[in-house]
Amino acid sequence: MFPFRRRVRYVPQIEVTECGAACLTMILGYHGHHAPLAELRQACGVSRSGADALALVRAARLYGLTAQGVRIEMDQIHQLTLPAVLHWDFEHFLVLERLPKGRAILVDPASGRRSISLEELGRHFTGIALMLKPSPALRPRRRTRPSLGKYREIFRQSLPSLAQILLASLALQVVGLLFPVATQILLDAIIVPRQRAFLWGLCMALAAAVATKALLTLVRSFVVQGLRNVLDFTLMSRFLNHLLHLPLGFFLQREAGDLVQRVQSNATIQNLLGNQSISALLDSFLLLGYAGLMLAFDLRLGLLIIGFAFVRVALLFFLRERNQLLMAGELTASGREYGALLEALSGLETTKASAAENRMVQRWAHRMTARTNNSIERRRLNMAASQLTVLLQGLGTALVFLVGGEAVVDQRMTIGTFASFLALQGLFMSPLQSILETVSQLQYLGNHLERLDDVLTTPPEPSGTVDPGRLRGAIELEQVSFGYSSSEPPTLHEVSVRIRPGEKVAIVGPSGAGKSTLARLLMGMHIPSSGRIAFDGRDLRELDLRKVRKQMGVVLQDTFLFDDSVRANLSLKDEDVPLERLHVAASLACIDGVIGALPEGYGTRLGDNGSLLSGGQRQRLNLARALTLEPAVLLLDEATSALDVETESQVHANLANLGCTRILIAHRLATVKDADRILVLQDGRIVQEGTYEQLSAREGLFRSLVEAKGFAHA
Repeated sequence: MFPFRRRVRYVPQIEVTECGAACLTMILGYHGHHAPLAELRQACGVSRSGADALALVRAARLYGLTAQGVRIEMDQIHQLTLPAVLHWDFEHFLVLERLPKGRAILVDPASGRRSISLEELGRHFTGIALMLKPSPALRPRRRTRPSLGKYREIFRQSLPSLAQILLASLALQVVGLLFPVATQILLDAIIVPRQRAFLWGLCMALAAAVATKALLTLVRSFVVQGLRNVLDFTLMSRFLNHLLHLPLGFFLQREAGDLVQRVQSNATIQNLLGNQSISALLDSFLLLGYAGLMLAFDLRLGLLIIGFAFVRVALLFFLRERNQLLMAGELTASGREYGALLEALSGLETTKASAAENRMVQRWAHRMTARTNNSIERRRLNMAASQLTVLLQGLGTALVFLVGGEAVVDQRMTIGTFASFLALQGLFMSPLQSILETVSQLQYLGNHLERLDDVLTTPPEPSGTVDPGRLRGAIELEQVSFGYSSSEPPTLHEVSVRIRPGEKVAIVGPSGAGKSTLARLLMGMHIPSSGRIAFDGRDLRELDLRKVRKQMGVVLQDTFLFDDSVRANLSLKDEDVPLERLHVAASLACIDGVIGALPEGYGTRLGDNGSLLSGGQRQRLNLARALTLEPAVLLLDEATSALDVETESQVHANLANLGCTRILIAHRLATVKDADRILVLQDGRIVQEGTYEQLSAREGLFRSLVEAKGFAHA
């Protein structure tokens, strides 16, 4: 007897950066602790650059594994405690499951389980491995599967339509069963005994049945289509609403193309659950009805056909795991392909300026090839299974002819019964094929649900419930620290500053000092790791974020305009803003003359990301948008960097008369020179604070920046 060998359950990476977290998920599952990948992603501190070996070791110890990182040569590979995590090609992690004679069994979060030679292992293995063993602190944990519970309420609301579809289908089943019975009557009761008198009656009955079937099919099709439309809209709007309310950190860790692909997964789920599943349910009723009739006509022949049907079902389940692995890889590769395409289109101007069109095509083609390879392998597997199914169906038909023909020759069965059975066999195969195709598609449902669960199980952006009222513009930061990942050094360290209402504060510092991160914290887009941010003396975590943001005018480095009219872009925060208010905001931002010169003024469509405008005009239009609701706080991150000196001076003169609190991140000397205070950031800390004159007069980073022309003078 062979002892039972546990296998490492494959966990696909959803993002290319989470291979390490996926490997740790697999190792924990192997030892009986089935933690979800989303949880391990947080524990490992996965960022856009992934997680390193040290982060994996720390996370493993948190869960109760003894973790040891080792550097070994290939001739020492058998000394590893398996399963172990291997560093692969200096950019990837995978699991080494077993080392059978001369081979290595790998479980790759990017592509699944595979067997390779030790020579190939040596070409890719970097020599760094993580040995992970259970300690007494590791507790068993049951596996949770992607659930359809989130969709239960949606389908409960669709019960009336489902009931109509079911009733129509049951009626269709009854009508469908009339035809094989009519075949037997035609042969045994009319043709063989030559009873011409009943022929017209039977034909009229069949004609009525055909008309009824056509009418019922039409009604069912209308109801099914209506249900599909409702489900499609409900699922997509629900998913998108949740997606857009997620924290900014969620999007910083994921590619846009992958998120677009997940949105499309909703359409796949809608099709599987709202169309194919309904059809499969209806076909199952037909299948049972036809099976019962076949057994009633002839028990042996009926059992023979049903037996072949079970063989086909067994074949489908035999290939299920491999199909799911290939689909997981295909979905991941598809997301990366979308990402390459979106980047090529959104960065088209840069691509052309760099004469890099061919490189962008090659980059996209490389990712498409990865997706196509997975798709080809999956389709080949399904084509082989399909041909085997055809063979089984042919063998079944041949045996029916053999057994049934003998029964007719021996007069144990009438020719009418045999003909009816053959008709029933054909009718039985049609819903069977439909059900098997649906089940074949449903086996991928888990792949899509896992990718959607990554979004739907992520909590929305945290927000308090306290109405801030009309803000005065006082802002206070107390010992605020923040890091994008627990595995990386903090971006901001114990920042403390108090900003008075109406004050103009400039934030300066070298690139990477944490200026933009500080701006995001002020907007509530990140939650401080420690410390407190307060508006008018009230903790930002307690305030309603949406109401706070509506009183903040924000212009970020990367300006964005929607492919809509000027008016729609300016009134993004409140579509009911009066046109007069838009005129005032445009005048303050010195963009009113440009808008007036456009073909349709405020009704002119701006094109993709404001392609109709220049860079400076886009900045001014974004600034006008920030001013439409008379903000209490104005946060400008390089908001006037594309303007000429004269226009910039006029804009800042206009802003000075508003009386709101202004926080500026800038590199231009003219922008910061008249600030009430300047905060100098370096390595995430405020290293200097004061007016321009005070900071210029003493040694420090600010004076070094001025002397080294770290500020643009024009």
